Amino acid sequence: MYDIKYLPSESSYEKSSSDYKTKGDQLYQFEVYVGGTNIRIKDDESAWYYERRNSGIYCATARNEQTIFSDMCCTIIKGYTPPNRTVEILTTNLPYINGCSTESLLPPIRLGDPTMQLLYMPPHSSEQEEHIHSTSRVVTVLDGNGVSISSQGEIPLNKGDVLILDKMVPHHFVTNKEHLLCSPLHVWSSVGAQEQNHPMFNGTHLT
Repeated sequence: MYDIKYLPSESSYEKSSSDYKTKGDQLYQFEVYVGGTNIRIKDDESAWYYERRNSGIYCATARNEQTIFSDMCCTIIKGYTPPNRTVEILTTNLPYINGCSTESLLPPIRLGDPTMQLLYMPPHSSEQEEHIHSTSRVVTVLDGNGVSISSQGEIPLNKGDVLILDKMVPHHFVTNKEHLLCSPLHVWSSVGAQEQNHPMFNGTHLT
């Protein structure tokens, strides 16, 4: 039922449709464009995108019926219209696990809202063990390379590639000789322990 979609880096500037679109039965609807694309944002949407400038790479959100250009990856989230925000991607500062580090690029405005994060993995490291998320992730590779490992096999990740992880898909990332710098967009972010506050979980006990 759940899947991983790999979208390799592209350079086309003439697109009439997105590279990925959620199915109609998904709780949260979004579309993903990879490569150079001019995108018209509708009044009930927001764009979450990356762009290269002379000074570096930036991530941003936009709304309000405008046209934007994204030369890397752009995700259109339906039914969510936060204020416009822009931040330059510099480095990671917070320790994560297994020698990795992380940074919050665009924090969620409210608990559970979409958020852009940054993950750095040094060479010869592993981002956790196999794990799942309760919401979808759109992962953009900003630099370096690595491998995504799941039940669907190994997917090589290179600069500019995009990986879309459905909710509940077991996966993890590893690096070999090079580092990996990627930015996961949490289409809707986790709410932590609240996800386990339900009758089935609370009423189930290990024997």
